Amino acid sequence: MSQMVIKDILDSMEALNKLNNAHGMSSVVAFRIGKNIKAIEGEVKVFDDVRTKLLEEFANKDENGKPIIDKDTNQYDVPSDKLEALEKEIKKIQNEEVKVDIKKLSLDDVEKADLSPREIMSIEYMLED
Repeated sequence: MSQMVIKDILDSMEALNKLNNAHGMSSVVAFRIGKNIKAIEGEVKVFDDVRTKLLEEFANKDENGKPIIDKDTNQYDVPSDKLEALEKEIKKIQNEEVKVDIKKLSLDDVEKADLSPREIMSIEYMLED
């Protein structure tokens, strides 16, 4: 089990999607990548659920007490005087530590995905030393 911060998981999603769509990897590497993505998706779902509840709580409400969502942008209508408090709450959640069962990979294993240096750094938690 690896101890991780939610923000690190969120930052690695782009690289994980790229890894998941890469061709030519061995079946063992593909299996490990799939297991890692599945383990991480659970944490991302919990984060998204809590973030959505916060957005609903902070958003302006319509006459029925429902949060107002902009039809064009599909974003919650959060008043500017509440934005700072909302961002503070979301950052608290992003800094929460979680334990995730990560299958380790080598740099050679992920080479075929042609990741950028930034993407490699974002998945450092799953790379062997």
